Amino acid sequence: MDMQGRVVLLTGATDGIGRASARRFLREGASVAVAGRREETGREAVRELEAACGDPSRVLFVRGDVSVEADAVRFAVETVARFGRLDVLVNCAALQMGGTVMDAGAEDYARMFAVNAAGTGLCAKAAIPFLLRSPCAAIVNVASLNGNVGTGSRTIYNATKAAVVEMTQSMAVDFPAIRVNCVSPGFTASDAMMSGLSGTGLPPERAGALISRGVVMKRMAGVDEIANVVHFLASDEASYMTGSNVVVDGGALCWGNYGAALEEALRPR
Repeated sequence: MDMQGRVVLLTGATDGIGRASARRFLREGASVAVAGRREETGREAVRELEAACGDPSRVLFVRGDVSVEADAVRFAVETVARFGRLDVLVNCAALQMGGTVMDAGAEDYARMFAVNAAGTGLCAKAAIPFLLRSPCAAIVNVASLNGNVGTGSRTIYNATKAAVVEMTQSMAVDFPAIRVNCVSPGFTASDAMMSGLSGTGLPPERAGALISRGVVMKRMAGVDEIANVVHFLASDEASYMTGSNVVVDGGALCWGNYGAALEEALRPR
């Protein structure tokens, strides 16, 4: 799945699935622009990516917030200014929040939807004029298994990720010259996931083991396993795919024990 000469803009790529996806694109010959809110984390990510590919000229960091339209525009403009083109946008930036509707205020809804849903749309809006110039244009949105099934204590997060799934389908219809697809990862051993599990009152590894009881494969995904699917959807190998939502969950959704395992693992102690 050669990506030689292509240019990829990734949001939320300073850690986790986003950074793993950046590594994969670089390995296949692409140049990558990494967008993120935190300067220090972004610079550290770039140093690691430069070392991994051995060519600093193929990596760019752009600092900004996906929920700020001017920043979203700058991500795309600076990417094209540096590399001369844009072929792929990967929307991976997201916030996580637990709790039921009783735990959330108006400001929580505003911030979660601003980043997870509006941020996806704003970055797409900024990138599409450049993507339409590419003969191999693709957008890959990263949603979540939680956007495909109801689970306890994740109401707002789940709703934002369901929005990303629907936005993917609508963007595919609106822009047929660009392949627009979505990845819905299940439990993934990213830094953000493990940090979130620490809030259960259990060691993250123990909480992860409990959650994995509801997964056919009895384990969480590695970030590289999700990055492989992101890369596939962006590549020519997925040339007849658009508007698709690819659930990558180790069999959690098909088995039906996902919700119960999640509830047990995340129950306050």
